[in-house]
Amino acid sequence: MKNKQLKSFYTLLLLMLCCSFAGGQQTRVITDMGGRKVTVPKIIKRVYIDKHCAMMVNAIAPELTVNVAFNSPNEAKQLLSPAIWKGKPYTQGSAEEILKLHPDIVFMSDELSPGVVDKANKMQAQLKLPVVLLEMNMEGYKPNLAFLGNLFGKQQKAAELIGFIKTYLDVIEKRAKQIPPKARRQVYYAEGPNGLSTDPSGSKHSQIIDFVGATNIARAEIIPGKGMSVVSMEQVMVWNPEVILVWTGSAENLVTYKYVNSDPLWANIRAVKNKLVYQIPWLPYGWFDRPPGTNRILGTIWTANLLYPAIFKYDMVKVTQEYFRKFYHVNLSAAKAKELINPKPKQ
Repeated sequence: MKNKQLKSFYTLLLLMLCCSFAGGQQTRVITDMGGRKVTVPKIIKRVYIDKHCAMMVNAIAPELTVNVAFNSPNEAKQLLSPAIWKGKPYTQGSAEEILKLHPDIVFMSDELSPGVVDKANKMQAQLKLPVVLLEMNMEGYKPNLAFLGNLFGKQQKAAELIGFIKTYLDVIEKRAKQIPPKARRQVYYAEGPNGLSTDPSGSKHSQIIDFVGATNIARAEIIPGKGMSVVSMEQVMVWNPEVILVWTGSAENLVTYKYVNSDPLWANIRAVKNKLVYQIPWLPYGWFDRPPGTNRILGTIWTANLLYPAIFKYDMVKVTQEYFRKFYHVNLSAAKAKELINPKPKQ
């Protein structure tokens, strides 16, 4: 009897040890980009993404995402790998939506501003799922991609994307710092239907202008969150920008672009007189902003080449094809790339 009891005890002990070992292999503790210690599964199979980090996570592992963060039109979907959107619901980030999709991990993005760590901790407690912070500042792209590559076991893909950034953005950043102050283009970022909303220097929404060595001519208060400081036509006349870059929520109709180029008051502005008003490409996501994600990588190259073609001599068709292949997992024709770079209004 004693032998049977002893045998049962050792069997139970062995089972407990095996379970403990297996459990230890199933999870690991990581440090996210907010400096938080988070316990995550060792093998991650299902990932929930928010808007700003959607492009970055999809660039590494689109097959793992369980949701679509943007309610994109079909025109945009055709420019993305089906793995990014097909069969996945569009979500707006509610706890109910997230839990219904049964993710292993939830990604939340921010510029790591005060309060975001508490927000992530609260969400994690509510969901009872690991919530991992990613930083969306442009300087954080390389460490974020390396972090995701290690997290998903996709180090090779991460290295490919980081290599693209080193080839282009690192070079742009270095050369931009060498542009003499007097040679810096004076740029106004026109937003809203009449162009009288903008984001000044220091805003996450206009970061590209500073990055490429231009001067953001707007002098206005930075509006946190979605941004868009309202300015007057009189202020724009005083600033008298050399170049105007245009964005609007109705980009496909070029609403702001048309307004700035046809309004009698705007006709007095230097950029309009010299026909230096440019519509920022917007497909499949805005190249410049909104969202301020890795879509800005291509937008930075486009802006640098546009403002300083003698310094940044890029074949934008080839660069666009390369970016779409590496980040969106699609092969873009030269004709389509050229169309995206030079947007035209819908007929």
